[in-house]
Amino acid sequence: MNEMRYYETDYSWMWEIAGFIGAVALAIGGFGWLLRKILGVERKKWFSPSSNFVNESHEKINNYFRWGNLAIYIMTLIIFGFQKGALYFIVLSILIGGVQELFNAYMEKRYAENPNDYKYTLLHYPASMVIVTTCALAFLPEIVDAFLKELS
Repeated sequence: MNEMRYYETDYSWMWEIAGFIGAVALAIGGFGWLLRKILGVERKKWFSPSSNFVNESHEKINNYFRWGNLAIYIMTLIIFGFQKGALYFIVLSILIGGVQELFNAYMEKRYAENPNDYKYTLLHYPASMVIVTTCALAFLPEIVDAFLKELS
Protein backbone atom coordinates (compact mmCIF):
# COMPACT_ATOMS: atom_id res chain seq x y z
CA MET A 1 0.00 0.00 0.00
CA ASN A 2 2.99 2.30 0.35
CA GLU A 3 4.08 2.17 -3.30
CA MET A 4 4.41 5.28 -5.45
CA ARG A 5 2.00 5.69 -8.33
CA TYR A 6 2.82 7.16 -11.73
CA TYR A 7 1.35 10.55 -10.97
CA GLU A 8 3.26 10.68 -7.67
CA THR A 9 6.69 10.36 -9.29
CA ASP A 10 9.38 12.64 -7.89
CA TYR A 11 10.45 15.20 -10.48
CA SER A 12 12.58 17.41 -8.22
CA TRP A 13 15.70 16.45 -10.19
CA MET A 14 14.39 18.49 -13.13
CA TRP A 15 14.56 21.66 -11.02
CA GLU A 16 18.14 20.82 -10.07
CA ILE A 17 19.13 20.45 -13.72
CA ALA A 18 17.26 23.63 -14.70
CA GLY A 19 19.01 25.50 -11.88
CA PHE A 20 22.38 24.13 -12.98
CA ILE A 21 21.86 25.13 -16.62
CA GLY A 22 20.54 28.57 -15.66
CA ALA A 23 23.33 29.29 -13.19
CA VAL A 24 26.03 28.14 -15.63
CA ALA A 25 24.57 30.21 -18.48
CA LEU A 26 24.28 33.35 -16.35
CA ALA A 27 27.70 32.98 -14.74
CA ILE A 28 29.60 32.22 -17.95
CA GLY A 29 27.69 34.89 -19.87
CA GLY A 30 28.28 37.47 -17.15
CA PHE A 31 31.96 36.59 -16.81
CA GLY A 32 32.42 36.72 -20.59
CA TRP A 33 30.70 40.11 -20.78
CA LEU A 34 32.85 41.50 -17.96
CA LEU A 35 36.06 40.09 -19.45
CA ARG A 36 35.21 41.53 -22.88
CA LYS A 37 34.62 44.96 -21.32
CA ILE A 38 37.90 44.85 -19.39
CA LEU A 39 39.99 43.66 -22.35
CA GLY A 40 38.15 45.65 -25.02
CA VAL A 41 37.34 42.57 -27.11
CA GLU A 42 34.37 42.42 -29.48
CA ARG A 43 31.80 39.66 -29.03
CA LYS A 44 32.05 36.94 -31.65
CA LYS A 45 28.92 35.76 -33.39
CA TRP A 46 28.12 32.16 -32.56
CA PHE A 47 27.60 30.65 -35.99
CA SER A 48 29.54 33.09 -38.16
CA PRO A 49 32.88 31.76 -39.43
CA SER A 50 33.95 35.24 -40.49
CA SER A 51 34.16 36.47 -36.90
CA ASN A 52 35.41 33.28 -35.25
CA PHE A 53 38.53 32.65 -37.33
CA VAL A 54 41.45 34.95 -38.09
CA ASN A 55 42.32 33.34 -41.44
CA GLU A 56 41.56 30.34 -43.67
CA SER A 57 44.18 28.05 -42.15
CA HIS A 58 42.71 28.73 -38.69
CA GLU A 59 39.28 27.69 -39.95
CA LYS A 60 40.67 24.62 -41.72
CA ILE A 61 42.62 23.34 -38.70
CA ASN A 62 39.70 24.07 -36.38
CA ASN A 63 37.49 21.90 -38.62
CA TYR A 64 40.07 19.11 -38.28
CA PHE A 65 39.74 19.48 -34.52
CA ARG A 66 35.96 19.23 -34.69
CA TRP A 67 35.83 16.16 -36.93
CA GLY A 68 38.70 14.52 -35.07
CA ASN A 69 36.91 15.10 -31.78
CA LEU A 70 33.77 13.50 -33.14
CA ALA A 71 35.72 10.44 -34.28
CA ILE A 72 37.44 10.14 -30.88
CA TYR A 73 34.11 10.46 -29.06
CA ILE A 74 32.50 7.74 -31.16
CA MET A 75 35.49 5.43 -30.67
CA THR A 76 35.41 6.08 -26.91
CA LEU A 77 31.75 5.14 -26.68
CA ILE A 78 32.30 2.02 -28.80
CA ILE A 79 35.35 0.85 -26.84
CA PHE A 80 34.19 1.65 -23.30
CA GLY A 81 30.45 1.43 -23.79
CA PHE A 82 27.86 3.87 -22.62
CA GLN A 83 28.33 3.17 -18.91
CA LYS A 84 32.01 4.01 -18.45
CA GLY A 85 32.15 5.89 -21.74
CA ALA A 86 30.25 8.82 -20.24
CA LEU A 87 33.07 9.62 -17.82
CA TYR A 88 35.73 9.30 -20.50
CA PHE A 89 33.58 11.41 -22.81
CA ILE A 90 33.52 14.27 -20.29
CA VAL A 91 37.25 14.05 -19.59
CA LEU A 92 38.05 13.95 -23.31
CA SER A 93 35.76 16.91 -23.94
CA ILE A 94 37.59 19.00 -21.37
CA LEU A 95 41.07 17.99 -22.56
CA ILE A 96 40.43 18.32 -26.29
CA GLY A 97 38.49 21.54 -25.75
CA GLY A 98 41.49 22.91 -23.85
CA VAL A 99 43.89 21.99 -26.65
CA GLN A 100 41.55 23.54 -29.21
CA GLU A 101 41.32 26.76 -27.19
CA LEU A 102 45.12 26.88 -26.87
CA PHE A 103 45.35 26.61 -30.65
CA ASN A 104 42.74 29.37 -31.06
CA ALA A 105 44.71 31.60 -28.68
CA TYR A 106 47.92 30.91 -30.61
CA MET A 107 46.29 31.86 -33.91
CA GLU A 108 44.71 34.96 -32.38
CA LYS A 109 48.03 36.06 -30.89
CA ARG A 110 49.77 35.74 -34.26
CA TYR A 111 47.10 37.03 -36.63
CA ALA A 112 44.26 38.86 -34.84
CA GLU A 113 43.83 42.61 -35.19
CA ASN A 114 43.01 43.12 -31.50
CA PRO A 115 46.03 42.18 -29.31
CA ASN A 116 43.71 41.19 -26.43
CA ASP A 117 41.74 38.53 -28.31
CA TYR A 118 44.09 35.74 -27.27
CA LYS A 119 44.00 36.87 -23.62
CA TYR A 120 40.24 36.59 -23.63
CA THR A 121 40.46 33.09 -25.11
CA LEU A 122 43.06 31.97 -22.56
CA LEU A 123 41.08 33.31 -19.60
CA HIS A 124 37.55 32.39 -20.65
CA TYR A 125 37.93 28.59 -21.07
CA PRO A 126 39.52 27.77 -17.69
CA ALA A 127 37.13 30.14 -15.90
CA SER A 128 34.21 28.44 -17.66
CA MET A 129 35.42 25.03 -16.49
CA VAL A 130 35.66 26.31 -12.91
CA ILE A 131 32.13 27.75 -13.15
CA VAL A 132 30.70 24.49 -14.54
CA THR A 133 32.46 22.42 -11.86
CA THR A 134 31.33 24.71 -9.05
CA CYS A 135 27.73 24.74 -10.27
CA ALA A 136 27.78 20.95 -10.69
CA LEU A 137 28.92 20.55 -7.09
CA ALA A 138 26.23 22.96 -5.89
CA PHE A 139 23.25 21.80 -7.97
CA LEU A 140 24.02 18.15 -8.82
CA PRO A 141 25.94 16.59 -5.92
CA GLU A 142 24.52 13.10 -6.59
CA ILE A 143 25.84 13.07 -10.15
CA VAL A 144 29.26 14.28 -9.00
CA ASP A 145 29.32 11.50 -6.37
CA ALA A 146 28.47 8.96 -9.08
CA PHE A 147 31.37 10.15 -11.25
CA LEU A 148 33.76 10.08 -8.29
CA LYS A 149 32.68 6.50 -7.46
CA GLU A 150 33.37 5.50 -11.04
CA LEU A 151 36.89 6.93 -10.80
CA SER A 152 37.73 4.78 -7.80
